[in-house]
Amino acid sequence: MAAPARLIREVLTSAIASLPAARQRRPIVIVLGMDGSGTSLCSRALSALGVEMTDKAASPKSHPTKRNGAAEHWERPEIAGFHNRILDLFERHRDQPSSNFSLPVAWWSDPRVADIRREIAAFVEERIGSEPFGFTDPRTVQLMPVWHQISKELRLTPKIIHCLGNPAHVARTLRARDGISLELGEYRWLAYTLDVFRHTQKTEVCTIEYASWFDDYTTSLRKLRSFLELPEEPPEFDIDPAMSAILDLEGADRDPGLGEARQPLIRSVYRLAQRAERDPEAREQLQSIATQFLSFQQLQAAAQDPAAVATGSAAAVDVPALRYCISPASFWEPEHLLPSAWYQHAPFAFWITEALRPGTFVELGTHHGFSYLVFCQAVQRLGSMTKCYAIDTWKGDTHAGFYGEEVFATLNNIHERQYSGFSRLVRSTFDEALPHFGDGTIDLLHIDGRHGYDDVAHDFECWLPKLSDRGVVLFHDINVRERQFGVWQFWRDLQGRYRCFEFTHGHGLGVVQVGSTVHKALRPLFESSPEDKSAIAEMYAQLGRQAIVPRELERQMAANAELVEQRKASEAAAEGLRAEVARLTAELAVAQVREQELESIRKQVAGLRDAVVQAEREAEERRAAEAAIRTHIDDTLQAARRETDTLKSELAHARQAGRAALQALAASSAGTVYREPPLGWRRTLRRLLGFAGNA
Repeated sequence: MAAPARLIREVLTSAIASLPAARQRRPIVIVLGMDGSGTSLCSRALSALGVEMTDKAASPKSHPTKRNGAAEHWERPEIAGFHNRILDLFERHRDQPSSNFSLPVAWWSDPRVADIRREIAAFVEERIGSEPFGFTDPRTVQLMPVWHQISKELRLTPKIIHCLGNPAHVARTLRARDGISLELGEYRWLAYTLDVFRHTQKTEVCTIEYASWFDDYTTSLRKLRSFLELPEEPPEFDIDPAMSAILDLEGADRDPGLGEARQPLIRSVYRLAQRAERDPEAREQLQSIATQFLSFQQLQAAAQDPAAVATGSAAAVDVPALRYCISPASFWEPEHLLPSAWYQHAPFAFWITEALRPGTFVELGTHHGFSYLVFCQAVQRLGSMTKCYAIDTWKGDTHAGFYGEEVFATLNNIHERQYSGFSRLVRSTFDEALPHFGDGTIDLLHIDGRHGYDDVAHDFECWLPKLSDRGVVLFHDINVRERQFGVWQFWRDLQGRYRCFEFTHGHGLGVVQVGSTVHKALRPLFESSPEDKSAIAEMYAQLGRQAIVPRELERQMAANAELVEQRKASEAAAEGLRAEVARLTAELAVAQVREQELESIRKQVAGLRDAVVQAEREAEERRAAEAAIRTHIDDTLQAARRETDTLKSELAHARQAGRAALQALAASSAGTVYREPPLGWRRTLRRLLGFAGNA
């Protein structure tokens, strides 16, 4: 079985190797990025690395020329021309007012676009070969669906390089070049960046930050080589002189001290974009924001651009009232993101404050104060003469929950710092505050207190006389039907009594015209057709979802920062544990050595103990033997002493007998006949003589 399998693999390998070059996947390098993001710089660097980025000959000795105060765009004019032709079909050329809006739905299926796409494919097929081929054009990002189709048709592998610039720098570049405002420049950066992530969801992307070229360009070059799998050394010339010339020219117009973008959302997106290449979660968040932003753009285009109807934007069809119920204020971002269930109604609050221009605004039930500060922000930004009053005990209730003094302290700190010139925080019950307002003086009333049916009905009826002849009342939570909320029931009762408009998103917000005079700016809201009302509600629902993006981003980024800190703490703790383990391991090794030494010592001690026992036993035996010897010696000595005493006694007796014998002998020698001594005497004498010899 092994031989046939090997033969099949060899046949397949040979067949793949013999395919024509056009049938194999070839890389195409696409550089994305706005003006001021370093696309020209990156393209020149790629040319120096051996990527064919233009039909011009790249030389390390040539200096880039200047155009409109910036380095010449390193682009292919033919591809830029194709892109312009497609964008002109939908009036999205850079110089047209509608250029900020997204292209119509399924624009790439337009037959006119298909014709141009075939021209682009032929142009690329004619030039691309085995060597790396690429191009740059800022408009490419809008047309990525076409390039995905071309890549599939020509069996190309897109290698996307995203040149990421600081939105503040990009905005200033656009202002210098096109004279547009910084706000619009930052908005264009946001739209462009989100388009990059929306159109590259399944494509590998290499991000090169503009500032990184000036920090250490060799790092960016290594990153590009690795991403594009290029050889380490360029085939034609040393890259350092080329890069020095490019960076010297680019650096002349660079201002590194620009700071950050003005809008919090744009700052958040920029931080996410910086992390997206190495953080899948950040990239996923950007793609989610991009999807929501596309819906927002379609609604914005429908509201502000009449040509959107002609170009096929579904949201714009048959909605004439939509354009009158939206304004630039609808797109403002809340400055103070305090805890609240009211986030999604901030766009409408901005708009109605601008449209109605109330003389007096009162809010019943403020809690953390998000909604109230949104109205105050609108009043301040509009420069209107509105007087604002927030009425609350700041102690809580059964629906909002009870809380401490810190809630009021936080709100009061913001309020006194920014809005105390035209606003008051009134600490009292709603009924206690009633006498302090004259009848017919309030133009806009927001009721968001206790949410039981009787509570909200009581608040409305008590404060109704205080409303002016153009008075409008807002009710929050008209779409909450749990926890004994009764606002929805009271809202249903109001339907037959007053002109009403309702939003169901964000827990629901009801708008009631109680005054006899309807402000002209609010008439489309109350007098338009059901279809128009539905479109308006959907538009503000989309805007509301966009409004919470900064909060969600801040929350997510705070959570990510907390996770990072936790990870750092965990890593520090782990490092500490590793150090402790290393220390304990070293100590264990020392202890094991010591244990081995102790075991050896124990064995030696045991041997010595055995030797001591043996020595003690032998000593005891010696002592016993010595005692026996001493006893024997003592006994022998005693016996010897007794025998010696006996012998001494016998000797004394013998001596006495001998003297007697000598005397007798002497006497016999003098004339007496000799006699034989007695037998016993002789025997005694012999014993004495024998003892003396032994001694």
